[in-house]
Amino acid sequence: MQQEPQSTEQSPQMPPVQAPVGPDPSKTHLQIARQWGQLLGTNIRTHDSSGQLVCFAQSKAFKLKEQIIFYKDEAKTMPLFSTKARNAIDIAATYDMFDNNGTLFGSLRRKGLSSAFVQDQWLILDAAGNQIGDVTEDSALMGVIRRFVDFAAYFLPQVYSVKFGTTEVAQIKQKKNPLTVKYEYEIDTATWQQYQMLLLAIVNMLGLIEARQS
Repeated sequence: MQQEPQSTEQSPQMPPVQAPVGPDPSKTHLQIARQWGQLLGTNIRTHDSSGQLVCFAQSKAFKLKEQIIFYKDEAKTMPLFSTKARNAIDIAATYDMFDNNGTLFGSLRRKGLSSAFVQDQWLILDAAGNQIGDVTEDSALMGVIRRFVDFAAYFLPQVYSVKFGTTEVAQIKQKKNPLTVKYEYEIDTATWQQYQMLLLAIVNMLGLIEARQS
């Protein structure tokens, strides 16, 4: 049974991100972008709706159990949080998320073989390993087409629903072109204000994992 995330104060290692208020103040909008064809690894950047950098990370190529540190700046002087895979097998891997004190605050676990070949689904776990939500691709049929029909992902981009318990709190929409993969991230503002580290870690890990499988 899924549990609702417990109400906790924002970690002092993650200063609150004051995202600009758009036409609908109940929604916070972020854009995540990663580049194609980086032989030494992948850079991934998160910007708010005004274009201000929120989060930056670099992932090394071919290093499957790498600890990835996410920063507030590209100079990498202000760390926010880190993630690390428990094992080297991506098909059903678990990725743990740590604050700057090294304290586990959540995990993202892939739901077996069906995620790799049919419909992508991830379980969101709290620090005790209890499921508190999930991230699910919009359609099993579209998932199969995206994976097995050449270039289909350019015309049928992935859409993910992020749920805490049974409530949708965010939606991720992927956009691909020959140079860059982008993710439009629409989040319930009240949820964003309370769970910034967790919500940033989820979307960035999805992007980096896909980069390694591309």
